[in-house]
Amino acid sequence: MLIEIKNDVYNISKRIKKIDKDYIVFYNTSKNKFEIHNLGQIGGSYCLTLPFDSLDERTIKHVRKTSSANIDEILEKIENENKVLESTEKISALSNVAEKIENI
Repeated sequence: MLIEIKNDVYNISKRIKKIDKDYIVFYNTSKNKFEIHNLGQIGGSYCLTLPFDSLDERTIKHVRKTSSANIDEILEKIENENKVLESTEKISALSNVAEKIENI
């Protein structure tokens, strides 16, 4: 069950609306987690589940960081991380081949 959080100690539910007026904070009782929803989003309101047990400044920073306004930066970061992983895998594979050649 989702419970809308309209008031909280640090006014996170109000402050988050400064990032996007359509953001709403919910507490998901089945997951025991806070969620951010966006009523203006097409295809459903769910945006993200917060990795924190309480609402505080980390929530604001996390929502800003994951906001769709930062999509280009987020995609670039993912692409760069994928390139690093790919390079690491290639180096590991080459190292394994070189080791097998040495053992022949």
